Amino acid sequence: MGKFLRNIAKSLTLSACCCLMSGCASDGCVDNRSSIPLAQFYSYDAQEAALSVDSISIFGIGQPADSMLLDSAVAVTQVYLPLRITHDTTQYVIRYNQHNLSLPRYNDTLTFIYRSYPYFASIDCGAMYNFEIDTCRYTRNVLDSVAVTVPEITNKNVESVRIFYTVQTTEPDEE
Repeated sequence: MGKFLRNIAKSLTLSACCCLMSGCASDGCVDNRSSIPLAQFYSYDAQEAALSVDSISIFGIGQPADSMLLDSAVAVTQVYLPLRITHDTTQYVIRYNQHNLSLPRYNDTLTFIYRSYPYFASIDCGAMYNFEIDTCRYTRNVLDSVAVTVPEITNKNVESVRIFYTVQTTEPDEE
């Protein structure tokens, strides 16, 4: 019986220690811990008007694992485009899934050339990588242009890339 009581006492002591330690380990970091560029879609003609894009897929080129960011997404106005820490270039393919644009020849490619650097945020948040985008190259199969509005990518949730499309407007038939 004495051995049984000692084991119960040890269990209770261990449980109490775990509870006390977890109560003291509060995470004081409330900031976003990832530095990822946020890209917004716009109409080229009305550059301040955000655009909603339908039937779009975006995936990475040369990624070691599944890199599908969007898969036949509808009503997309923005997308996060993560950059690789271990490389100085990241590429994405934009595939348009609309019937008349679904051929691979209409795909557009975005290429970001950048440098990454470690950044120590705080004791609570630790370190992360930030990026400085040097160049953005792109194809113009469907999209019109791309602008990097904020080249330094930090953990702040701000738009840093604008992707412009020329939007066809249909004129009403004249009578």
